[in-house]
Amino acid sequence: MNLTVFGANGAIGKIITNHALNNGDTVTAYVRRPDSLKQSRNNLKIMVGDLSNRLLIEKAIENADVVISALGPVLKGTPIADGHAFIIHGMEMLGKKRFVTLATPTVHSDEDRKNFITVVSPIMAKIIFPNAYREMKIIEQRPGQKTS
Repeated sequence: MNLTVFGANGAIGKIITNHALNNGDTVTAYVRRPDSLKQSRNNLKIMVGDLSNRLLIEKAIENADVVISALGPVLKGTPIADGHAFIIHGMEMLGKKRFVTLATPTVHSDEDRKNFITVVSPIMAKIIFPNAYREMKIIEQRPGQKTS
């Protein structure tokens, strides 16, 4: 299977990437810095670019069976949400259907049951990490995305 992993150099991205590589899958790792992913394997292709580079994002996903975003929220601006928009647009243009992304308790799902955690977590995130909260809410509202 061919996977494209955005944020392959982060904590979760490394786990996903290593698991896929160890299972014999081919991984295209999209990272911001060339030195951030220190491994070399025959079934690993590293692409260096920003989340604002629409053409490079499309190139990264053109051979993917599955696109995975392990991107985490940042403290300033909305680069993750903006990058998701480019990823989803590129997937639509290329006819790609499988997208897996990280979420936080701030992202609502119809299946969520109201309990202490599902009510308090979004409130705490909004207070403590307002930019990250805002970014997750933008991602939640993207057309065509399911949050369940």
